[in-house]
Amino acid sequence: MSVAVPLRSTVVDVDLDAIAANLVALRNRGGGEVIAVVKDDAYGHGVEAVAETLAEAGAAMLAVFTVEEALVIRRAGITAPVLVLSGATDRAEAEAAVAADCALVVWDLDDARLIDEAAAAAGRTARVHFKVDTGLTRLGAPAAEAPARLARLRELRHLEVEGLFTHLATADEADVSGDRAQLARFADVLSAIPTPPRWIHAAASAGVAALGPVPGCNAIRPGVSLYGLHTAPHLAAALALRPALEWRSRVRRVAAVPKGTGVSYGLEYRLPQGGRVATVPVGYGDGLPRALGRRGRVLLGGRALPFAGRVAMDLVMLDVTELPATREGDEVVVIGAQGTARQTADDLAMAVGTISYEILVGIRRRVPRRYHRGGRVVAMRTLADGYRRL
Repeated sequence: MSVAVPLRSTVVDVDLDAIAANLVALRNRGGGEVIAVVKDDAYGHGVEAVAETLAEAGAAMLAVFTVEEALVIRRAGITAPVLVLSGATDRAEAEAAVAADCALVVWDLDDARLIDEAAAAAGRTARVHFKVDTGLTRLGAPAAEAPARLARLRELRHLEVEGLFTHLATADEADVSGDRAQLARFADVLSAIPTPPRWIHAAASAGVAALGPVPGCNAIRPGVSLYGLHTAPHLAAALALRPALEWRSRVRRVAAVPKGTGVSYGLEYRLPQGGRVATVPVGYGDGLPRALGRRGRVLLGGRALPFAGRVAMDLVMLDVTELPATREGDEVVVIGAQGTARQTADDLAMAVGTISYEILVGIRRRVPRRYHRGGRVVAMRTLADGYRRL
C-alpha cells in the first residue's frame, strides 16, 4: 500500500478494493442483490469511505442500525438507499429518517403509525421493511402473526412496504437445521402474502456462506464478510474473501533495563535477564483490548511478541531483548502482515475469548484511517479533521 502521512504513528489502513471484491464474491455466492451492512462505523473501518465504495461497487442498499448512523451517510453526500435496522423509536427519529429518505424496519402497528404520521406531515411516503421473527427471538413480528400485521400495515396511506425479511440464529454453526426451520417458517409467511414486497431477504454473512441462495429471496444482507472476515472456520472455503483492514504502530522508545525490572502498571512482568524494553503508542484507548496483556501478541521484526505487562490506555511494552536490532520507529503490526508473519482480527479475538467483530468495531475513532484504492491513498479520516478525500 502507498503511504500518506497520518497525524500519529498508530494508524489503520483500509483496502477499499478488497471491500469491493468481497461484495462481488458475496453476491455471486448468495445469488441476490446486496444490502450491504455498514453499521457501527462500517465495522470499525470508517463508514464514509466504505459506504461510498460499496455503493459504487453495486450494492443495492446500505444498512445501518440507528437513524443517526444513516444521517452520517447522508451528510457524507451518499445518496444510495439506506435501511435503518432498528426502525424508529420515537417521532423525532421517524421525522429524521423520512427527511433523509431512509427506509425503516418495522414489525409493530403502533410504530408503523408513528412513521406514517411523520411521512404525512412531511408530505412524503415513507419506505419500510417488515421484519419477521422466525426463531432468533430478538426483534420482529411473530411468524404466526406476520401476515395479518403486514396486511394492516399496508392500509396506512403514507407507507410503502418495500421489503420483507428475517434473521437467522445459527448460520455460523456446523448444524444449520435450526436455520432451515426458520426459513421454512419464513416461506410459510411468504406464501400467506398475496403480493410480496420488492425486497425479500434472510441471509447475512454466515447464511450466505453456509446456505448459498435462499429460495424465495432476492437479496442478501452481509456485514462482516464484506470486510474480508469469515464468520466461522468451517465456512472459510465457501467464500474467497480479502481482509480489508491493517492496524499498525511504531516503536516510540527503546530502553536498556537490568534483570528483574518491573514493566507497566502493577509491575507484573519482570525481565528475566538484563535486556531491552520497547514502548509502543497503542492501547485500550485505541481499542486494543486490555485483556490482551496476558495472552496477546503483536508483530515486530517479523516475529510475534507477547506484551511485557499490562496493556495501558495509550501504550504497551514489549521485551525486545532477543531482538537487538530493534530501534525507535520500527514498525509494529497489530493486525496485518510483516514478512512471513501474519496476525488477524480472529487471532486477537481468540486470545481474549471474543469474536473478530468485537475487535474491529472496538478500534476507536482517534486511530487515523487511510483508505487505499489502486495502490494509492485516496482518502483519510482523522480525529481532528474528520473524513477527507485526497
